[in-house]
Amino acid sequence: MSQTLKFLGRGSAFNKAEVNNSAYFKKGDVLVLIDCGNGVLDAIKRAGIMKGVKKVYTIITHFHNDHVAELPAFFDYCNDELKIKPFLLNTISLSGGKIEKLGLKEGRDFKYVEPLSKNFKWVNVLLVPHAKNMETCALEINFNNKKIFYSSDCSNIPFEISNYDEYYLDCSESGNKLHMDINKIKQIIKKNKIKKQQVFLMHMESQRMLDIAREEGLKVVETVVEPEKNKIQNIRKELKTETVKENKKSQENQK
Repeated sequence: MSQTLKFLGRGSAFNKAEVNNSAYFKKGDVLVLIDCGNGVLDAIKRAGIMKGVKKVYTIITHFHNDHVAELPAFFDYCNDELKIKPFLLNTISLSGGKIEKLGLKEGRDFKYVEPLSKNFKWVNVLLVPHAKNMETCALEINFNNKKIFYSSDCSNIPFEISNYDEYYLDCSESGNKLHMDINKIKQIIKKNKIKKQQVFLMHMESQRMLDIAREEGLKVVETVVEPEKNKIQNIRKELKTETVKENKKSQENQK
């Protein structure tokens, strides 16, 4: 099964050298961006995903910094460079004046839109537990004739999720009160009779977790941009390869 949602980095709450949490889907000239953490704006520019975009919707699942850090910068980019007034999905994650604390103002920086209204029919919001006294917005996405479940960051999914085409699930290495670990993922798959090929794991932060996912027959989200540190490593490998080729060619010419 192919991956419908696109990701700007695998999502790391702790490593600012990597692109923090953000996913998106795009249809024609409409872009829907899910969360906007550190490094996301640069990743968006590098990936070139704004080409041809005329309407932007942004969804914030919860207000941890690795999900909102570059939202003001992204809105500035939309308004100032692209000349597009972005829409922000108005959910419980924005309650308590949180959006205003980022220095954002409705009307000036963005316009609110309600989920499942006549203006926005692609997303329904489902609340799941995450941090202490904090619920986060899991998303039910209806896109390209597919019904998609996106967990966001969560410690559990306390309701049935058995009738989706694709599942994007948060998975932490340690397993704690904030995120699900691989055992919790396996329980959810079994309980809801989900086929493993329907599951994509998000926020994998170590090679060990990647190896565990493969051992379990589970896929990990592919990203549209590389983290900068990996990009630099790849450039170094390419330079090293070119140097080896040049040295070999020089030695052959000397013979």
